[in-house]
Amino acid sequence: MKWLKSIFSNESDASSKRVASILALLVCINLSYIGTFTDYKCPEYMFDGLLILAGGGLGLTVIESYRDWETDRKSTRLNSSHRL
Repeated sequence: MKWLKSIFSNESDASSKRVASILALLVCINLSYIGTFTDYKCPEYMFDGLLILAGGGLGLTVIESYRDWETDRKSTRLNSSHRL
């Protein structure tokens, strides 16, 4: 499916940071489900580490996207003001 729509990216290639973060998030969801409905309990440090990895990676991706959007917006505004 076009590499899962290029891993939810607006770019042509998949971001390795985004892929690792999504996999960490999926593992956390699975560990939560297993811990809730079975006798297995995941060590807290492992779960916390995966959540930090997932949150940090996805958070950095959002910050980078916002930074790129803000840069494009400023350059568009500068170009339009030069036309006047």
